[in-house]
Amino acid sequence: MWSGYCRGSGTRMKLVMVILLVIVAATSFMPGIFVTSHEEVRKKEGPPNIVILFADNLGYHDIEIFGAPTAKTPNVNRLASEGMQLGNWNSAAALCSPSRAALLTGKYPVRTGIYPATFEPDAVHGLLPDEPTLANHLSKEGYATAMVGKWHLGHRPEHLPTTHHGFDTWVGLPYHPSGGSTDGNICGSDTHSNMWLPLYENATISQQPVNLHTLAERYATVATSFIHDASSRNQPFFLYVPFSHVHQLCAPRQDLCQWADFSHTSRPEGEDGGGPASYVDAVEEMDWIAGQVLDALDSAGVANDTLVLFTSDNGPWVAQQASCAGSKGPFEGQWLKENVDSACTACPRHYTHDPTPEQPRRCTYATTSLPIQHYAVDGIHCGEDSGLGSTWEANLRMPALARWPNHIAPQTKSMALVSTLDVVPTIMKLVGQTTTHLGLDGMDISSVFFEKDDNNWDDEKRVLFFWRDGFSEGPLPPPAGRFDVTAVKLGRSLKAWFYTKSAHNNADPEVYHDPPLLFDVVNDPAESTPLDPTQYYETIQYIKQLVTEHKASVLVNHHGTLEYPTALTLDRDDKYIPCVNHETNCRTSAESQDSSNSFASDSIPQNLAEKK
Repeated sequence: MWSGYCRGSGTRMKLVMVILLVIVAATSFMPGIFVTSHEEVRKKEGPPNIVILFADNLGYHDIEIFGAPTAKTPNVNRLASEGMQLGNWNSAAALCSPSRAALLTGKYPVRTGIYPATFEPDAVHGLLPDEPTLANHLSKEGYATAMVGKWHLGHRPEHLPTTHHGFDTWVGLPYHPSGGSTDGNICGSDTHSNMWLPLYENATISQQPVNLHTLAERYATVATSFIHDASSRNQPFFLYVPFSHVHQLCAPRQDLCQWADFSHTSRPEGEDGGGPASYVDAVEEMDWIAGQVLDALDSAGVANDTLVLFTSDNGPWVAQQASCAGSKGPFEGQWLKENVDSACTACPRHYTHDPTPEQPRRCTYATTSLPIQHYAVDGIHCGEDSGLGSTWEANLRMPALARWPNHIAPQTKSMALVSTLDVVPTIMKLVGQTTTHLGLDGMDISSVFFEKDDNNWDDEKRVLFFWRDGFSEGPLPPPAGRFDVTAVKLGRSLKAWFYTKSAHNNADPEVYHDPPLLFDVVNDPAESTPLDPTQYYETIQYIKQLVTEHKASVLVNHHGTLEYPTALTLDRDDKYIPCVNHETNCRTSAESQDSSNSFASDSIPQNLAEKK
């Protein structure tokens, strides 16, 4: 076991630094070149350092190498050319908080209570203090641990990343960027104009509201300093960088839904386009942060000893529309579009469908702060809303890359069925530790990175379960209804749907399928043409058995009754909304603030929205 900075008979061993970076690719994949096994690497070179870069609601086609028509992402491109593209990487959950819990624990979120929704600014709970994370595991192995970015697993002191969850340091946002107002963009729900978006340093609010125009610079500075400091000490480290990009800001100003410092984008110097940042700008600034991390690895002399992993928590929030959200790429959810009532309309978050004869998809929003202002936007057909919040492929199949020079061959590609759940067991295997006692749902996929041919990866019997809420009935308060398995993947191509529905809490009801609706999602990524269930009778029976066994395995004994773990994301109380100082109106500075949302409904374009 690694128990210090040196190993062996008095000789300092060279540390292998591992940064995993996964971004799911939209292209077909070439076979890899066998380099070495993780066992050989660990025995010869010592335990790996780990850095995970985690995007927020990144669309599949929003990265240049994956088909983005306008965004320039040279740093992600570099990772693709120097590493492996994983074209069948799957998110473990439909929403942000559950997905992040799965990444850090290796467990389905229902097991850890991080369901059915996300933690809001007034959340009472968070990831339980006694739930071990990857940072906890690696701290025990002598790792320095740091987090730079969005947490979203509870912001009361006992739930913060540096309190019980294994991180030595943290700089970042406690939840999604739409969780609070910023100067110049007051949330429509911010009744008293004091619900400012905070920036934390460890357990202390250091800036409220956060300055989003300098946030990328701060993230990059903290992350690169950590790399250099740990490298200079020859200490293994874990750096977790969950970007705040490309999550939208709060309603109702969709014209202000994204942010970026234009110097970090491909815009010509001095060109601001006459307005605020675009979605493309946000993608490019995220890529800039990734580039700063890669450059730090180079300058610290550890690039060849580093495995890089970058992936996204979820796909695009489609109802927020293209001006604020990303692309579904090839994952169109075609069956849903063709089978949902044409009148069903999906609105941006907090907007309500309010049709008129002239605007049948009109969605409206009224602010709660004075003076009350009314906003109107056009929603979309519910059948189009198959991204964030759903279990359609646009919200499951994540862009993914893995780079580790001299260990993962460059320009290699894999279609092996892998998941965010696999990060913890894979990294623990690389550092020489077993996970059999941890009750994990993921599996070690290091052989996918190292093997010559991903056909050697036996995933035909691998199963992934996809849970979500939004049912018309159930024990959870509306609109959640209940939390249930809606879809299952068996092997790298077969997906079985038990319940189909669009994203979030749209008006279309869930539709139960027996036999389940089957798709070959490798050859039919749009989920357009169901397979003939009569040709898969035995497989369907096997999948049903797996679902029954899986759901039974989640149950816990609560006072003599078997039930699901307590849903932790539901309880809310205004007194837990972060505030640095009530006497200063929850601000760390007296900077001028624009508290007026200056657009009235008549002056707003037909595509305005908010995000979660």
